[in-house]
Amino acid sequence: MITLASCSVESRKESSDYPEWEYTKIKKELAAGWNTWDTRSVFTQVWSEDKVGIRMSFVDAAGKEFDQIRIGNMSDDAAVVHPYDHTYDGRYSEVDATWHGISVKLRCSAEGRRLVMLLTPKEDGNKGSIKIRAGQNWEGMPTYYGGWKVSEDGFDLFSQFRSNDMSGKVVGKGKRFVQTGSNNGYYLCDSDAPVLVYTGDDISIEEAEALMKARKEEFVNEGKAKWGDKYESYHAMQSILAWDTVYDPMDGIVVTPVSRNWNMSNSTVSDIMGAYVLFDWDTYFASEMFSVDNRELAYCNAIEITLAADKCGFVPNFTTSNSCSVDRSQPPVGSRAVWTIYERYHDRWFLELLYPRLLRWNLWWPANRDQEGLLCWGSTPANGSLHTDEPTARQQAIYESGLDNTWVYDDSRFLLDKNVVCYNDVGLSAMYVMDCEFLAKIADELGCRKDAREIRQRGEYYKKNLQSLWSEEDGMFFCKDLRNGQLVKKMDATNFYPMLCGAASPEQARRMVKEHLTNDNEFWGEWIVPVTPRNSPAFKDNNYWRGRIWGPTNFLVYLGLREYGFEDVRKEFAQKSNKLLMKDWLARGYIYENWNAVTGQGDDVGNSDRFYHWGSLLGYINLMEK
Repeated sequence: MITLASCSVESRKESSDYPEWEYTKIKKELAAGWNTWDTRSVFTQVWSEDKVGIRMSFVDAAGKEFDQIRIGNMSDDAAVVHPYDHTYDGRYSEVDATWHGISVKLRCSAEGRRLVMLLTPKEDGNKGSIKIRAGQNWEGMPTYYGGWKVSEDGFDLFSQFRSNDMSGKVVGKGKRFVQTGSNNGYYLCDSDAPVLVYTGDDISIEEAEALMKARKEEFVNEGKAKWGDKYESYHAMQSILAWDTVYDPMDGIVVTPVSRNWNMSNSTVSDIMGAYVLFDWDTYFASEMFSVDNRELAYCNAIEITLAADKCGFVPNFTTSNSCSVDRSQPPVGSRAVWTIYERYHDRWFLELLYPRLLRWNLWWPANRDQEGLLCWGSTPANGSLHTDEPTARQQAIYESGLDNTWVYDDSRFLLDKNVVCYNDVGLSAMYVMDCEFLAKIADELGCRKDAREIRQRGEYYKKNLQSLWSEEDGMFFCKDLRNGQLVKKMDATNFYPMLCGAASPEQARRMVKEHLTNDNEFWGEWIVPVTPRNSPAFKDNNYWRGRIWGPTNFLVYLGLREYGFEDVRKEFAQKSNKLLMKDWLARGYIYENWNAVTGQGDDVGNSDRFYHWGSLLGYINLMEK
């Protein structure tokens, strides 16, 4: 049996506070300048340093206001929003929205303290007004060094310690000023003509148009020069990562949650602050995608989700500014993402900061989820208490898998005395072996030779035991029911995960790919790959993790194909994945949480977010083929 206690970080040479200091510098650099970082609305520009902002909202002809302008907002009577270009640094962004007879495009250009916001009608016949507010952006969060003043002539966002304060003006048809206090008020402009808001030197609408055109051309040409015929794959991935990045005023961090809508639905202070929620594997995947061209945002996201281990002793399922899932984790993909980022930028401090936490998480899995030599998904109540409600505990354990309603677990039970579901899980055990492989590389890089040996021993132990889940008759790995020792002969995309870590023999991998992955009756077809095979009774449910296609499972299956070659299959897999992403990205700018495996539609159900960043993994796969 494997030994857990021997692994330690004593051999690691500490660098005092150097890693923390480096991260503090990055956080400060990121949280500067103007950007679309208020999670509540993409029509808001935030100067996060002083917690001030300029907010645009819609007022229809009847006087009703709407200010929650978010991509894919599914609340009743929400604006329809389509995103376009967005540089990470806010230098240029473009988005349009339609609501109650108002249909407009907003383009913004930011550089230093200079901000230009140009809103133009998309079509004739606009009715209603655009409301513009300048000043404190988050209720209850004071501006640190100054304040604001708003009058009919313009607004001033000033600081006690800066001489070059940000003064600005609003220009638009029918402009009127509504005073709400001695230094407060807002502007209203007709929505059927251009509206211009800017800070700094005066600029005309014509000059603003020329500026926006130049900034857009600069951004697009740079991307096309680098990515060539794969530009739209990059464009989709980069766009959603930029639009989903927000600033949290409570924790003072820049992070990239899965979507603004999830932030709003999972925060207790959403109306006032917006706040954020980070999920485990979602955020690691985002950090890896960021590493293609943005070191700082790759670091911030990987660091913030890993630091959440300080709250629980493991990386939790989710974390927010004021809570986290103390009972459960999520798929262990963090070491792979961290190592991939490190290989691109080679900052040793990044590994030094995260390694102890990743090691603690790696040790947590066998200590809490091992049953009979393989791992199970579970839920461990805090403070040593016990679950009393088996169905609730079972669902929380399945949440740990990330596949919230997978059909594979329909007949499972939760073992209250062990805090796990009764299945040795093939996907979890394989991902854990992969985690050991990459964590050992990190340990080697940091000179932790003893750690690296023991991490590899753990990986080899589970890798060997995965063979007990192989069915020669079926040519596939399956989960095993601990109640009777029998294989659970139900498949989803995670059954291919032994290919991630070399646990499948070459012949086993060949059979899995030939007999199952490229089988049109199971996982292949025009749109690939459904999490649930097409010939299963749950496929027709077309409900979340039952029958639909997901970016993360496609990505992990693709990584498995790379481990074993399969060049022709791998290339077609990448092309089909990218084709699915492009279907609505090119038409409407949407990137879905999941897709219909028959039609390729992403918004045919109510539980598929229209702008969820891990959907762009389908394009990242295509970039990896370059």
